[in-house]
Amino acid sequence: MEPLPPFLLQNVHKVLYSDHASPIESTPHHVAGSSRARTSQPPSGRDARITGWAADNLQIGSPAGFAARLDGAQVGAELLHIFRETPEFGRSLASRLDPFLDESCEGDLRLFGGGGEAIVFYDEAGQLAIKLLAPPGKARFGWVLEVNDKGRWGIRGGSLAEAVERFAWFESLFDSGLELDLVGSAGEFLVLSQPFIAGCHPDELTLHQWMSERGWKRCSLPTDLAMIANLTWEKEGWIATDVRPENALIAEADGSIRAIDFIIGRA
Repeated sequence: MEPLPPFLLQNVHKVLYSDHASPIESTPHHVAGSSRARTSQPPSGRDARITGWAADNLQIGSPAGFAARLDGAQVGAELLHIFRETPEFGRSLASRLDPFLDESCEGDLRLFGGGGEAIVFYDEAGQLAIKLLAPPGKARFGWVLEVNDKGRWGIRGGSLAEAVERFAWFESLFDSGLELDLVGSAGEFLVLSQPFIAGCHPDELTLHQWMSERGWKRCSLPTDLAMIANLTWEKEGWIATDVRPENALIAEADGSIRAIDFIIGRA
């Protein structure tokens, strides 16, 4: 078998859909940039491809290894502050952080915040946002956008491979600097990195103009979710939802707009 490529989002499809990938199932799957359907592996096999790829590139680790990168005292104190301000979210964040938190660690990553998908840390030295995604949590490794057998669109928590593929799609469409950082040795967590952008969120009108200038059009999909009904755009067979000011930034340095992380799917 040929060696696996460098551990970069741009190489995700080479790993998941390479001709020598095994085992194979018969479900067709469309690959970004390709007009023909290829077969994909069952979810467990695809997750194994991602962890094997990470191991081949020495980008694999344990929860304790990631914990060592954190400023444990700062993370613990910030988590306590969040819990006092918003107890329900604090409990959710604590349950997701528990395997990775050792308050005796003196690493460089400081807890910056979190949401339904990722817990975000700040790497001051590298000027990076470091995003940790791991179950438990409804999003699991990241939201997956899909249509059900009744033709209605929704989201669900994705597997490791599904989420990595979605992030590869997002990066190919929006060029945000998002990149792979680390995968858990048992496939139990995923870490991404992204340039930390100082700036402010655009208003809705500015964001909509920016999307339109890049060829995206507002669209209406059959759905039971307000997010998909109101925050969805389409371009050349791609769908982007959760397109809202909170998921974009106007960079202080040059005034450009940067997408942070929309949810991407195929029409």
